[in-house]
Amino acid sequence: MTTVICPYCFDRAPAARLPYRCLTLATGVRGGTPCDPEPDDRWAEFMGPGLPPSLRLRGPVFPAPRSLTALRGPSARQPCPRCGVATPVRVCRGCHNDFPSEYCDQDSRIIALVGAKASGKSTYVSVLVNELRGRVGREFNISLPAMGSETQRRDREMEEDLYERLRLPDTTPPAAMGFNDPLLYRLSVPRRGRYARGSRHTALVFFDAAGEDLKNSEAIARYTQYLGAADGIILLVDPLQMGTVRDRGAGADGPPLPAVETSPQQIASDLAAQLRSHGRSVSRGRVTTPMAVAVTKTDALRELVGSHSPLLRNASHSGGELDDDDRIAVHEELRSLLSEWDSGVLCRQLENDFAELSYFGLSALGAPPPADAPADAPKSGPQPVRVEDPLLWLLGRRRLIPVRRSQRESRHRTGKADA
Repeated sequence: MTTVICPYCFDRAPAARLPYRCLTLATGVRGGTPCDPEPDDRWAEFMGPGLPPSLRLRGPVFPAPRSLTALRGPSARQPCPRCGVATPVRVCRGCHNDFPSEYCDQDSRIIALVGAKASGKSTYVSVLVNELRGRVGREFNISLPAMGSETQRRDREMEEDLYERLRLPDTTPPAAMGFNDPLLYRLSVPRRGRYARGSRHTALVFFDAAGEDLKNSEAIARYTQYLGAADGIILLVDPLQMGTVRDRGAGADGPPLPAVETSPQQIASDLAAQLRSHGRSVSRGRVTTPMAVAVTKTDALRELVGSHSPLLRNASHSGGELDDDDRIAVHEELRSLLSEWDSGVLCRQLENDFAELSYFGLSALGAPPPADAPADAPKSGPQPVRVEDPLLWLLGRRRLIPVRRSQRESRHRTGKADA
């Protein structure tokens, strides 16, 4: 029986037990009298006190039938017991958010995006999705349609703003201003193997926590359930927040340096504490949720790395495979750089708290924003470098994409070995 994880409150439930929501439409069934919208207090409570009273009225929710046929799997449509009109809309048992119709038909992978304010999370997601549909999509034969009207709307807006208007995304609003909807995508990858047929489909869920919500452990508690349900975490680290990097003149050709926000080691410590409190499995005192540590804005680090650094070029992904030797080369260089920049404080924090991690470097734009227009993308448009690497590593761990394994004798673990 398929188990569905709600992408909003992260409640787990068998797909066959999910309730349905009436469409409140008149179609001539049972006299043609439609159901009236009614207050959905459970959904309104989840959305927060800022929800206007008029928006609390929604179609009535009714339970899934308990017939033997229903137990074998959820039906695409169920008739409302009041008006008889069939509805495909299923809702979460816990928070009553509606699910996109195709969300319940495949496994889900929840990817947590975490980083301090100004680390570039919103820009990163927009560019990552574009690359998964373009360059990376061609190499791995991936398709990535958005699921649900809200994600489709935001997906269009992100693409138009960044690639047509050359405007960077707005800062993610903090939790105090309301709930931040996740982005839902249907990831499809061809099956591999001699007798393989068809494709594997996975619901890919991105949830972007606002930087203001990560300043202390009390604020991050809002996202505890989200973090506990995550299949992997991408921690974005802005090198321009580090004193040594700023002192060496990195980013001097772009807009003014960002204000110093919550340190990445504090965020990593809070993440580990929240995951432990949520009961995530621990190995020898370390959390087992895979952690991809992604240093952003590597375009500002060109003077600090060698001209032959793998950080300055995209991986080839030849044959539609993730090259583990290439990943480890990037991992080792970033670990060395991070240890040099802060005397190893961040690396020690991460490696003491997480059993499985890998370091990555990426640039979502390929160049800094114009100095006179810091809210704009470069005039040439985004020219991203290695934005896909953290996600591909997490997908490869779940065998959703093929990985060409490293031929090196030693396997690195927790920074000293293969994450």
